[in-house]
Amino acid sequence: MIESDIENRLTKEEFVCFLLIYASHVDYVFSDAEMNFILKRCPSEIFNKMEKLFQSKGDFACLQLILAHKKFYYYNTNQLDEILELLHGIFKVDGEYSSIEKNFLPFFLKMTEMDSNES
Repeated sequence: MIESDIENRLTKEEFVCFLLIYASHVDYVFSDAEMNFILKRCPSEIFNKMEKLFQSKGDFACLQLILAHKKFYYYNTNQLDEILELLHGIFKVDGEYSSIEKNFLPFFLKMTEMDSNES
């Protein structure tokens, strides 16, 4: 974990919120349906905090932050399945399951595997 990520150690609720915000932006469209999906799972205070964090980082830094939390929140199959279920949900919620969103899941899994191999 890089130093800035240690400073940005997220609670599980913050992590889930951040991941959903990140995922909802992979197609460059953040819909009201996606925002409502997230707000049903996270308090608005956490959503606002995580959105601010997301906006303050570039795409690569956001992905690094997500991967840095693997050992805390999705290190086993059950936890990863929960994450994948949330990602499927956020991608489908607006009725526009784009090819970018569909391609993100295999990419995310590959990055997760690579991260495991480097540990």
